[in-house]
Amino acid sequence: MPELELTPKKDTSKRRPPKKRRKMGPVESFFSGILPWKGDSTGEAIRKIVMLVSIIVLFTAGFIMLDFYVLRDQRNNQEVQSYAEQKIENADDDVVTILMADDDEDAQSSDDQKKQVEVLAEYASFYERNNDFVGWIELYPYIQMPVVQTTDNEYYLKHTFDKGPNENGTIFADYQGKITADQMPGNLLLYGHNLITNNYFQPLSHYRKEGMEFLKRNYLIEFDTLYNRNKYFVFAVFLTNTNEQHGEVFDYWNTVYFKTKSQFDNYIAECLDRSYFYTGVDLEYGDEILTLSTCDFSMFNDMRLVVMARKVRDEESLELDTSKFIDNSGFDENNNVKRKMFDAYYKNYACQWAGRQWDTSYIKDFKEDEEQ
Repeated sequence: MPELELTPKKDTSKRRPPKKRRKMGPVESFFSGILPWKGDSTGEAIRKIVMLVSIIVLFTAGFIMLDFYVLRDQRNNQEVQSYAEQKIENADDDVVTILMADDDEDAQSSDDQKKQVEVLAEYASFYERNNDFVGWIELYPYIQMPVVQTTDNEYYLKHTFDKGPNENGTIFADYQGKITADQMPGNLLLYGHNLITNNYFQPLSHYRKEGMEFLKRNYLIEFDTLYNRNKYFVFAVFLTNTNEQHGEVFDYWNTVYFKTKSQFDNYIAECLDRSYFYTGVDLEYGDEILTLSTCDFSMFNDMRLVVMARKVRDEESLELDTSKFIDNSGFDENNNVKRKMFDAYYKNYACQWAGRQWDTSYIKDFKEDEEQ
């Protein structure tokens, strides 16, 4: 019986050497390190995909931040500068006649439904650019902007003068007080955002932050309508609350027309009670008031900074005696706040209102017992 062969036979066949990987160039090596590549394990492919998604998200977020904090501001500055340049180019004291839709007619109505209106030649091109244009606000050199007005107070909060969507919005007049060739509201309210670019109504904060020195240099505000040139004396600057949970809300924005002398007097008195300063400007029923309103973030996000001015009367000097300006900010000797505020303010500073400080002769024939 033959013996079993327990020793395995050697494989005498020739083994193939492992296939060498083709040497990659520097560009190919770079991309194979970040992109899923032939020969990658499943785990390696997943790692690369996650890394790619992270890079895309990071770059997208970076671009959004760059656009929001740098590029958008640059566009905003260029836009504002273009308005001032357009006004300079069109500087003209003449008037021209243009076709304009009747107040009750749609702005896009045909020419035979429009009326001829005389306007300041300087502003005709602004109206052609946007038929919502009603005037030009100027606190030189800080504010130089066209003003628009439409049928609500929402549209231009997020649209530019050229009607492009933009969170910066533009300066606009309250829709309740129509500006026409024949009439103006008793209290013309203009709204504008407080932007970090120092544009629109951000410069109004200088009245509060720099105080009396800024006011003495900037007590005259210009607001030209499409039809007339107007100048206004600042008589009140105040900070007010718009949220009931913080206390009293002074709804200064709800008074556009004054039906009686009593209504005018009490409204102006409420504004003077809250003012940081008194400029000694006298006021009387029938005067046209200009109210500039913007957001303020010094205490709460829903605060408003308000600057009020009275139209300069015919033949009235444009000069005010700044030595007679009175600072009504801060606290009195009893640590009570000099200007009227609201509950959250009193609570925060452990004080109360010191009471009315201004000379009631500022309002012609004002009677204390007329207060509401």
